[in-house]
Amino acid sequence: MNGLKNGKYTDIKNDILSLIDGCQIGDKLIPELTLCKKLDISRASLRRVLDELQSEKYIRRVQGSGTVILKKRAKYTLNLTNIGSASDLINGYGEMSTQYLKITEIQAGAEYAQRLDVGPDECLLNVERVRSLDGVPAIYTHNVLVRSRVDYHKNIYAEIANSLSKTMDWRVETCDTNIQICAAEGVLVEKLNVSPGTLLLLIVETARQQDGLPLDYSHDYYVADLFEFQITRTRKI
Repeated sequence: MNGLKNGKYTDIKNDILSLIDGCQIGDKLIPELTLCKKLDISRASLRRVLDELQSEKYIRRVQGSGTVILKKRAKYTLNLTNIGSASDLINGYGEMSTQYLKITEIQAGAEYAQRLDVGPDECLLNVERVRSLDGVPAIYTHNVLVRSRVDYHKNIYAEIANSLSKTMDWRVETCDTNIQICAAEGVLVEKLNVSPGTLLLLIVETARQQDGLPLDYSHDYYVADLFEFQITRTRKI
């Protein structure tokens, strides 16, 4: 990036895209000198980012007139009425792919033993994934599963990766769900390619089998800027 570190470059680009998202198509972006002061960056660094945004058709830079906004980032509808897998929630709104997948074995310890109703020495499967929409990192998921309660045949890791990419269908009967807002930090900044402090929607779930035993404890982090959140409420008569 001609001396501009990749992490810093990504931060600048995300900050400018957030500004663009708050404007209307056809509006002008604030002047470059004002942007430099607002983002605390050099004009050369800003121009490299603006050049890329122009090549991606977000803006058009007109000499002597300013920078015109041509489009904003795509928004995907996230229907929270039917809480389920990421694929279920945004089915049909973009091409979803798994950008990163890591599966390891861990011991439950005190926290997961309580969450999943197992002993502290129970073997659990720790699954981390990054899901992308149209090539853009959008969702970081962290699942912890009780290995002894998962039905599998030959390759448990391949089956877990395949099942999680679709839906949790291992005899799951109910899910206890909690929805929160949080700020990106640590591994979330790295895996979702966002700036520290970026707002995320966090969905925490405990999936239970028909016998009531917990099977999976999960955290799904959605990049809030990429989604329009919807909840449909009905009144029983």
